[in-house]
Amino acid sequence: MTQPPTSEKVVCAILDQLTAGLSSTLRGNLVGVYLYGSLITGDFDVAVSDLDLAVALQEPLDEARFSALHHLHNNMIRDWPAWRDRLELAYISRQGLRRFRSESSTIGIISPGEPFHLIQAGSDWLISWYALREDGVALLGPSINLLVDPIPTLDYLRAVQEHIKNYRAMDTEAADAAMLSYTTLTMARGLFTLCHKAPASKIKAAAWAQENFPHWSPLIQLALTWRLDPRRDVWALDEIRPRVAAFIDEMLANMPELKDSEA
Repeated sequence: MTQPPTSEKVVCAILDQLTAGLSSTLRGNLVGVYLYGSLITGDFDVAVSDLDLAVALQEPLDEARFSALHHLHNNMIRDWPAWRDRLELAYISRQGLRRFRSESSTIGIISPGEPFHLIQAGSDWLISWYALREDGVALLGPSINLLVDPIPTLDYLRAVQEHIKNYRAMDTEAADAAMLSYTTLTMARGLFTLCHKAPASKIKAAAWAQENFPHWSPLIQLALTWRLDPRRDVWALDEIRPRVAAFIDEMLANMPELKDSEA
């Protein structure tokens, strides 16, 4: 197993236990386990950040393996309760990874706020698989570049553009502090990515947005505060909801035009 790129002992222990459990549970169906996200790209905070992993399989999950993985996940949360809702795993076949742009496949997902479940996924996962191919580290198995074909940067940027456009329809009146924080920081990161033609962490993008849109700095700072503790300063919710809606509108209005020559 490749040593994870972190000095955090708790993270190394979790990844060791999880990888061993995946090897034991999936056996010959396991192709590789890949770590990506903030632990690789920077600004990982052991107190709040998720662990993002993709698990490549020879064949899609069947009912027996799904059930066994569900048991494994429950054991992980039992042993590491502070990491409930902070382990994000996607189980996908090697064919699903290779052909995701042309056809959908069944993948297993466990992510913050959602139980382990199966979905159909295809080109709508381009943002995730781009990040995986660009930055993914193999904890087990071959290099991820052998499993995911190159993805043009322009295609990635267009996917980011469409993703953040979807927030235009967000019902901020129904959002809690955690969702308002996530939305604010996601919009800042999306605009940074489109302007710089490269992805960035939420922290880096937030600092950039505060510098370039200083009138939104207090909102972004509150989003960073709520990211660490969504129960803090909740008195501001009613005031903040319409401001987040206005922030979304301004970020979308500042999206640069994407041109084929920028690929």
